[in-house]
Amino acid sequence: MSPCETAGGNFSEQVPGDHEVHLLSMIPHDWDEAKNRALLRRSFEALPSGGAVIISELLVNDEKTGPAPAALMSLNMLIETEGRNYTPAEYSAWLEEAGFRHIETVWFDASAANGAVIGRKP
Repeated sequence: MSPCETAGGNFSEQVPGDHEVHLLSMIPHDWDEAKNRALLRRSFEALPSGGAVIISELLVNDEKTGPAPAALMSLNMLIETEGRNYTPAEYSAWLEEAGFRHIETVWFDASAANGAVIGRKP
């Protein structure tokens, strides 16, 4: 197992190609669908086979009815940014479109996030 490292840079232009995992924690909610899809494509292209992308966010349920903290944060994102809080189904579709497989959603309780959507590069 290799050590955990971080990499600086501008992810809107390029993501690191020498890492096994890309963690997008509280990132996609700031951006619109087109920019998120482009980011996931860059991530897929940069990751090695077997690599993964983890999207950790305050997820809105697939019915877009809650949970309340995610819905309220989504409203905030709509007002302050070009993004919003997205659903696991939306992230899953974007991941699959980018080429990721074995996509799963993991729900958890944390102060700023309630879940993660994970995709793996074949």
